[in-house]
Amino acid sequence: MQSHFFNQENRASRSSVGQNAQTITIAIVISFMLATTGSLADEGVSRSRPSVDPQASTVDPEAVKNLEAAYPAAPEGMERKVILLPHVDRGDDQHLQVEILVGRMMETDGINSYRLGGTLHERNIQGWGFSYYEVEGDLRNAASTLIGGPTNPAQRFVAGPRLLVRYNSRLPLVVMVPEGSELRWRIWKAADEWTTATDE
Repeated sequence: MQSHFFNQENRASRSSVGQNAQTITIAIVISFMLATTGSLADEGVSRSRPSVDPQASTVDPEAVKNLEAAYPAAPEGMERKVILLPHVDRGDDQHLQVEILVGRMMETDGINSYRLGGTLHERNIQGWGFSYYEVEGDLRNAASTLIGGPTNPAQRFVAGPRLLVRYNSRLPLVVMVPEGSELRWRIWKAADEWTTATDE
């Protein structure tokens, strides 16, 4: 099924949060780009423009408070990436989801397609009822197609594991990734109407 979605991919930027002086990555929606095609395996729900105002991308103070109070630091060899979503009122976010994508910049030959392995696992934070995500697996050695021909070496972003998660601006999206990795993300929104399947 064809769908419409507002595509936004944000690289995380560094900042300090609270008194712990820990460097985190905070991604905030700054722009939206309309794409004309796309798909999502979510019970056949079509996707369209999200109801998030890029001019009012205010971070929810509750998300910052929860980040400081509950979320652990990155384990050795990992980096903690944090997405602070623009505030959306409770109830208005039920049709929104966030796609997160982990990968890294790598040298490619310019003609083959590359893909990293690894998986994203959800980890519960004991005593809080919150969770974060952690990458498991190899994010250094990419598999590729084997197309022959003249090469054109270039640094490109090579994608690894991805996941679709619920939109909740009151909680940060925290992802532990291997050092040197990037976390990218975009927002999806369900269409206003459901489509009924026909009998065949």
